Amino acid sequence: MENRIEKILKDDSKKVVIYTMAGYPDLETTKKIIKLLNSAGVSLIELGVPFSDPIADGPVIQSAGEEALKKGTTIKKIFKLVREIRKDIKIPIVLMTYYNIIFNYGKEKFIKDAVEAGIDGAIIPDLPFDEEVDFYNCAKKNNFYIIYSVAPTNTITRAKKIVEKSMGFVYYILLRGVTGVRNKNESDLNRLIELKKSTDKPFFAGFGISKPQQARMILKYADGVIIGSAFIYEISKNIKNKSLLLKKAKKFIKEFINEAKKAS
Repeated sequence: MENRIEKILKDDSKKVVIYTMAGYPDLETTKKIIKLLNSAGVSLIELGVPFSDPIADGPVIQSAGEEALKKGTTIKKIFKLVREIRKDIKIPIVLMTYYNIIFNYGKEKFIKDAVEAGIDGAIIPDLPFDEEVDFYNCAKKNNFYIIYSVAPTNTITRAKKIVEKSMGFVYYILLRGVTGVRNKNESDLNRLIELKKSTDKPFFAGFGISKPQQARMILKYADGVIIGSAFIYEISKNIKNKSLLLKKAKKFIKEFINEAKKAS
């Protein structure tokens, strides 16, 4: 069976990926957010798995993860959530998780249960591309995509190896440091421009994109944008009013999707 990520890559349209934290503000609202993202026209959902020591996450996502952990959100509950809504959700869902969670769960069991739940892949910030070969091969065998990240700090030699091994697309990190909302453009696109000359693999760029005009500029070079902290912040502003939360989230998403359509 073809991975859903491959299906969205068949056309040249610019992609919008939205990150949301599973269990924030609660699992029931996460279901509604995922359904909203699907109906609003998002290309792919990056579903965060809360973790106690999230090295790549900035303060906004860290705070959301802490709240999700307090609510008792676990990887098993996340698999159950996706399994329950997958029949209504056609777009790809990838997990953003840390390798400690996978290791403790059991590497092969994690992949098996994720695939059965309807999850298409994983972004694992603390897993270097050249480690855990058995895990990678098991994922490949089960058509579960491991998506690797390239940062401006990578040497060009290492970056090309990461690109070659990443499945589906490459997550291009625009900034040095952790995720977070930036009000001005601080993106480093030099390495992205260089890498795109040597591969046909698509690059989705993330870290620091908080405004549609930032996405407009980045989509001149990248194949898609990933919006994380800014979306979580939008949710946090309306956390006490769930209907308003969903209304505001839809408006937020549409602004980015409109920019992607203009760039396509």
